[in-house]
Amino acid sequence: MRIILVLLLLCTGSIFGTSEGQNLASVSLSIQNGTIQNALQQIEKQSGYSFVYNVNELDVNKSVNINLSNKSLASVLEALFIDQSIGYKIAGKHIALYLLDENEINQQSRKRITGVVKDDNGDPIIGANVVEKGTTNGTITDLDGNFTLQVQAKSTLVFSYIGFQDKEIVVGDNTTYQVQLTEDAKALEEIVVVGYGTQKKANLTGSVASVSTEEMGKRQVGQTSLALQGLVPGVSITQRSGQPGADGGTISIRGKTTLGNNDALILVDGVEMGINNIDASLIESVSVLKDAASSAIYGSRAANGVILITTKRAEADKFSVSYSGYAGFQSAIDLPDMVGALDHMKMTNQAYTNIGKSPLYSDAYLQEYAENMSINPDRYPDTDWINETLTNNGLIQNHFVTLSGGSKRIRTSANIGYLDQNGIIENSNFKRYTFRMNTDMDISKQFSARIDAHVAMTKRTAPSRGDAFHWMSRIPAIQAGRLSTGQWGEGWNGDNPIAFTNDGGLQKVNSPSAVLNFSLDYKPTDWLTIHGNYSPNYYETHNTSFSKMVQTYKYDGTPYYRAPQKSSLTDETNRSLRNLLTASVTFDKTYGNHGLKVMLGYQQDDFRNDGHSGYRENFAFPDYPVLSAGGEDNQKAYGWASEWALQSLFGRINYDYKERYLFEANMRYDGSSKFADGQKWGIFPSFSAGWRISEEAFWEPLKNVVDNFKIRGSWGQLGNQNIGDNYPFSSDVDLNLKYVFNKSVTSGAGITSLANSLITWETTTVTDLGLDLTLLGKLNFTADYFYKVTDDILLKLNVPLTIGMSAPQQNAGKVENRGWDLGINYANSIGDFNYKLAFNLSDVKNKILDLKGINETGLTVSREGEEMFSLFGLEAEGYIVPEDYDANGKYLYATQYGNFGPGDIKYKDQLTIDTDGDGIADKADGVINTSDRVIIGGTIPRFTFGLSMYGDYKGVDLSLLFQGVGKANGYLYGQGIQTFVEGGSVQEQHKDNWREDNRNAKFPRLAFNETNNMQNSSFWMKNAAYVRLKNIQLGYTVPQKLANKAFISHLRFYISADNLLTLDNFWDGFDVEAPVGNGGYYPQMKTISFGLDVRF
Repeated sequence: MRIILVLLLLCTGSIFGTSEGQNLASVSLSIQNGTIQNALQQIEKQSGYSFVYNVNELDVNKSVNINLSNKSLASVLEALFIDQSIGYKIAGKHIALYLLDENEINQQSRKRITGVVKDDNGDPIIGANVVEKGTTNGTITDLDGNFTLQVQAKSTLVFSYIGFQDKEIVVGDNTTYQVQLTEDAKALEEIVVVGYGTQKKANLTGSVASVSTEEMGKRQVGQTSLALQGLVPGVSITQRSGQPGADGGTISIRGKTTLGNNDALILVDGVEMGINNIDASLIESVSVLKDAASSAIYGSRAANGVILITTKRAEADKFSVSYSGYAGFQSAIDLPDMVGALDHMKMTNQAYTNIGKSPLYSDAYLQEYAENMSINPDRYPDTDWINETLTNNGLIQNHFVTLSGGSKRIRTSANIGYLDQNGIIENSNFKRYTFRMNTDMDISKQFSARIDAHVAMTKRTAPSRGDAFHWMSRIPAIQAGRLSTGQWGEGWNGDNPIAFTNDGGLQKVNSPSAVLNFSLDYKPTDWLTIHGNYSPNYYETHNTSFSKMVQTYKYDGTPYYRAPQKSSLTDETNRSLRNLLTASVTFDKTYGNHGLKVMLGYQQDDFRNDGHSGYRENFAFPDYPVLSAGGEDNQKAYGWASEWALQSLFGRINYDYKERYLFEANMRYDGSSKFADGQKWGIFPSFSAGWRISEEAFWEPLKNVVDNFKIRGSWGQLGNQNIGDNYPFSSDVDLNLKYVFNKSVTSGAGITSLANSLITWETTTVTDLGLDLTLLGKLNFTADYFYKVTDDILLKLNVPLTIGMSAPQQNAGKVENRGWDLGINYANSIGDFNYKLAFNLSDVKNKILDLKGINETGLTVSREGEEMFSLFGLEAEGYIVPEDYDANGKYLYATQYGNFGPGDIKYKDQLTIDTDGDGIADKADGVINTSDRVIIGGTIPRFTFGLSMYGDYKGVDLSLLFQGVGKANGYLYGQGIQTFVEGGSVQEQHKDNWREDNRNAKFPRLAFNETNNMQNSSFWMKNAAYVRLKNIQLGYTVPQKLANKAFISHLRFYISADNLLTLDNFWDGFDVEAPVGNGGYYPQMKTISFGLDVRF
């Protein structure tokens, strides 16, 4: 019958589904104790439609009660036949009613549900999951918390969101729902990666800070170490260079613990790697282990702290293709402003006359020079050495493509990345090619495996001479850089940075690497896990440095200096292979209110390095810089190899009672090949405990305000085997000695240094007290106080020169670090505006307790009772003034250096003579000399801080990161800040020099080749505290509905700026993070970039 009805309708018009024509008419029905027949008649009268049906399929005499006002025809028919399996088709003015089959019954019973999902505060929840229970049918809420979904009638909807309890609602007669989700305290407990495992953050008893990839991803940097700057309390990261490929940061975790290697241990998915070898785009999270309780599990490798990096992995039953990339330009943050040619000559004359000499340049010559600079620049140059050397574009671009997906049994994430970073001097560039694949396999219920591969290739190119910044801020503007003929000007006796950066040969450093990681887990029960891991790592560095002879010319084209005198090539290759084998067993079970977790493990680590180097000079064809093209005279060849091994047993016990009282003990037993028998093995234990006060019954009244309150404490010991030499206990034969026999030089060998068979581990003992607070579920606060003492620091103590050999290393030094760190995080929303704030602040005071009486000299020294790497020099007391002389012209104070006079720096004459024999100096000697040098400052940053702010509103997001140092000292000397050093030039700021009419000048009087003002002193030390806007980023995320039309699940555009603003009181023209030195370093970069994130 149904077929006949359909054919009939085909003859009279087109057939429409129930979704068509449903709004063509509005109908009102009011029937009490009537029949379906009555209802159909009223509908025909009001709508003009006529019904066609089979009386054997439709019971028109069935009783109905219905009351509808001004409803669509479709709504009325659905209500009329709600409890019957009757469908309808509309064609023209006919409505065919028929009996539904099983498939149509299921389809007909679906209904369109809309609604909004909010939290306890009534704020919309963005991205909440709405799923029809038992099916894969679902959606997510939009920016306003709204959702729309077609579901089966009387089905159950499941609403879920991270950090909230799931909620189920049975679909009834309503088509619109208001849903409120309640925060789930347990779900909000963050899981943190710790040594050889994970823990709930709430149950941690050690000091661990975590960083998400969202926070790190804001920085557009070539080196991942810089992406952590300002984000972690207790972690200081200092960038000393902006050179592409060499612009990574130096990481210090809670100060410096040793006079040697202070590098933190970096582990990527459990495998040791350099932090700059992994791109920030690959990182899922970072955990920083700051105290002994969290680090002791790594024993002798953890004395300087541990950074655990977890990379991104694929999720089950999800497939995605994503791209993230940016491109931008870099420029120097700060550069000195050098004087031009005429000012240089005038200030030189002033420097000559200030010391009683005649002016070097006559007025007539100055006039001649001024008149001819523009018409004959070769003979009368006015060279801007900085601008003419910094001619590269500073372009930086980074691109990453990720393919991720899989089933519940096997999941794979593959990543391909490319970074290209140009420098600001010619021929400076850094490239990095990255491929990483992470694969997870669930072989069975008991067995699972991981196979990870990380393959990278870095290529760093730079001029073979690394002193371009030294020369460009030293050579006077009166020296020619490039002649109008295209020839290279003379520069400074042939040292021409414009020439050698363009045409002086290249240094190329190519570094391929491959890191593999294979792991297998066996879980025979839910409380026992057996883990095995093997990771072979291969690294290679191929370094070629071709120093090309550059011919310079005088203004008339006459050949002048060559620098260097002949071309030369050094070609060096290093290959390293490291094998890491780890096995562990973990027992994790709860007995009522008692939780117990025990882990035991074994690790074996071995390393070998092989290398060789060749050297040749005199290249007839400098465009072909390979060893075989060089001359054989004076050729050299070298080779070397080294190896070491480490074996370890480790274990950890965790116990908790009701997750309220917490205890943890760690132990590692390390054996190193770097030490002699009897000294090879060291034990490194730690103990920690915590009390979650907020879990006590008496805290319940405060629970609504203070969700979490925990106090914790720890003690432990860590070791350090990174002592430089792999065999300090052994007396080795030096094979590179030369002897003279019968007036001929002969190669020989001999023992030149003493050995120390008693040398052993440096040991750091750490005590930590901390607390964690969460207020109102939104404000998180953590604070720690720590005290660290490092014993047995390696030193070279003096030995009698009559021995004829150099001194060995001995375990003799002792250093302490005490300090605190705190972190505050707050997140909330106001309507559609979501925002987050994070602030961290830390301080550490470093002090050397024992150096066995060794007192270093120089500018930076380490001395007992002072902090490491202190600044050492004379104490400046302003300027010498005419009033410091008597009527006869005799200077009234301590004699100073050279031909000193008014306007020179005055130094304090320290108490250096003991007149009463009590061992305390109580009198000055009247002469300024090296005995008057004292500790004038410290270089270790203090009060390091970071402030990050983030907000988003309807797809628009803005983030800012400020980072800084509250207390530190910086120091410049030489041509970086002093005048006319070795005949060099001066800067614009040097015009503010001491004169009789300018006694409050910034700089002392100009004096040519005088030594008084060149001494290391507090005058040249500056406050190196600063606040820097490390990053500001503005982004826009395209609405999901619009992106879906292009089959895109996520699309975001952004503009980002790094190092945009700095507030400091350091020397003008030099970056405040600059190293102590003469200013001849590659400056930090300011970056403006544009980026795109898209996921399909």
